[in-house]
Amino acid sequence: MQNFLRLLRFLKPYRWHLLGAGILTLVVLAGELLTPAALRWTIDRGLEQRRMDLVFLYSLLLIGLFGVRSVAAFFQGYLQNLAGQRMVRDLRHQLYERLQYLPISFYRSMPTGQIMSRVTSDVEAVQEFVAWGLLFLIAASASFVGTLIILLLINWRLSLAVVSPIIPLAMVVYLFDRRIGPAWEQVREQMGKLTTVLQEAISGVRVVKAFAREHFEIRRFGAQNETYRAKNIYRARVEARAFPSMDLFIGLCFVLLTLYGGHLIMRGEVTLGTFFAYQWYLWGVIWPVRMMGWLLSIMRQALAAIPRILEILDAPITIADAPDAIPLPQVRGEIRFEDVWFAFPDEPDRMVLKGLNLVIEPGQTVAILGGTGSGKSSVINLIPRFQDVVRGRVLIDGHDVRQVRLADLRRHIGIVPQETFLFSATVRENIAFGRPDASQEEIERVARLAQAHDFIMELPQGYDTRVGERGIGLSGGQKQRIALARALLMDPAILILDEAMSSVDTETEYEIQKALEQVMATRTSVVIAQRLSTIKTADKVVVLKDGRVIEEGTHAELLARGGEYTRLYNLQFRLQEEGLTEREQVTAG
Repeated sequence: MQNFLRLLRFLKPYRWHLLGAGILTLVVLAGELLTPAALRWTIDRGLEQRRMDLVFLYSLLLIGLFGVRSVAAFFQGYLQNLAGQRMVRDLRHQLYERLQYLPISFYRSMPTGQIMSRVTSDVEAVQEFVAWGLLFLIAASASFVGTLIILLLINWRLSLAVVSPIIPLAMVVYLFDRRIGPAWEQVREQMGKLTTVLQEAISGVRVVKAFAREHFEIRRFGAQNETYRAKNIYRARVEARAFPSMDLFIGLCFVLLTLYGGHLIMRGEVTLGTFFAYQWYLWGVIWPVRMMGWLLSIMRQALAAIPRILEILDAPITIADAPDAIPLPQVRGEIRFEDVWFAFPDEPDRMVLKGLNLVIEPGQTVAILGGTGSGKSSVINLIPRFQDVVRGRVLIDGHDVRQVRLADLRRHIGIVPQETFLFSATVRENIAFGRPDASQEEIERVARLAQAHDFIMELPQGYDTRVGERGIGLSGGQKQRIALARALLMDPAILILDEAMSSVDTETEYEIQKALEQVMATRTSVVIAQRLSTIKTADKVVVLKDGRVIEEGTHAELLARGGEYTRLYNLQFRLQEEGLTEREQVTAG
């Protein structure tokens, strides 16, 4: 309940809407309580006394009551939904904003499908209850209490008789509430799992097709879909057992009214008008109890969704500007790692980097090598502060990256990741993502540097061609070249290439390498390389093993030492060296 009250704080900006809706709810309730009384007067004072003028008068009163109720109900519903919709808009926006600032480590433990489920279906569950269910619940409670008081004042003996089945009806509602809550929690959790499978299958469609695993993915989705169906069937079974039982006790109320009420009419203790008014009033007691099960079901859905929503809102933003963060207007490009220790937040005991020390001079091109798990990716992720060190410091031009503004830091760093991501937008928009105000000339210049201009011009609409979700309409090499152009457009002082040319062919790599030589000559470049051509042209090669720098120097120096670099060279690069030599001989010939 504390979580629910916390979420209701989102309604605070719209409290006047809710106040207006609450006042109108009271007007509707007053109309509901006066309508049976007007009917009673019509029968007892008009029909029994055979006075048509009174029948006409009370009929006009009934019409007026219906009109006031209808108008009040319209504006009450409008204001209530307006407040609820705006509250949910704010909530969804805050969730999305939070997701933008959460660190990358958050996404290691939270599948994309779960995030999507929480931002969509879970928020909709909260919306359904807040938009109208909350005031409806309050109105139902007020209707029950108000109607019961009026019934007891009219004839307490008849009232106690006809409402006696409401006690077992309330027990059914209570037992229903106990079961429907956990049932909805399981349904929501399973929806997150189903969405995760769907998202992964769509995002990885090329891998699925490449390995001919369509049938496997269909079976995997089918299994989760079947589990979702089973949990929904259980939830429906709980509702199916409860609602008919509720209808049974509701029917008993009217049976008792007919028997005992008819008896009292024959004895002259109750008028015919009172009897008919009781039928109307009785619904004012029954429908709140009857609807309470459904309202509780909606409330339970919201209560099951709220912790899942708050898990995102409460996730700590561990990578943020320090209170005393300083601007970083000019960057020469010096990078220093001083006794750096690093572990992922979800694996704090497994150190990926262990006392790493490294100096990269301004304008230097450094190639980083190492086996799987050596810490290469962690090194480049610490420079733009995608992660924070456990101990030690990462310095840019002598400034600890944790003490400078994130926006300034990342504006001076251009990154081409190993796994290229493109948005479902045009080629132009993807290249200009970091600089939306860039001119067409600037975009084309960096596209030429990345050897992307020619293939872009061959696309149906050139730079205005939409690339499809995640760039599915392009090859891996084409996507990498667009990503490279995107990074170059930022004109960064520090350029990070994470195996940025792993998907391009040798000829394209050669052309890109030639173009990059002039670009990298004026900026610091950190490269995780798989190609020998990149390593041979680097000013320094750094070899990592078990989270430490074990060798550094030029390609020739390290090869002469016969250490770890020589071992990696013999395993990965000797065949490339022979291929390059043959190509140079063919070119020379």
